[in-house]
Amino acid sequence: MESHFHDLTRALRRRWPGHRDAPVVVADPFETLTVQLRLTRIVGEIRRLERDQGRWARAHHLAAATRAYDDLLADAARLAGLPLPDAPPAIRRLMVESALRHDGWEW
Repeated sequence: MESHFHDLTRALRRRWPGHRDAPVVVADPFETLTVQLRLTRIVGEIRRLERDQGRWARAHHLAAATRAYDDLLADAARLAGLPLPDAPPAIRRLMVESALRHDGWEW
């Protein structure tokens, strides 16, 4: 049985222009691992910031961590040979995360 998230992912990938005709890119595996490690660390930082209600300038730190995460996702998309969709940041984030996970990326 497939989940609703899987259906959403499949629908988004169908509407993503150029996702099927993109050339296969073989990235440096060490650079890929480095980006995956950095993604893991920044996701941990974002989760910690979301739980920490007493942190001074929490919103500023959370916004900076989210921008860093988006930049790392763009690096990961480049390494995977995926085009960055022209969409608002939250939707672009969902689309890139979904495409990367579909291609076997983990963080």
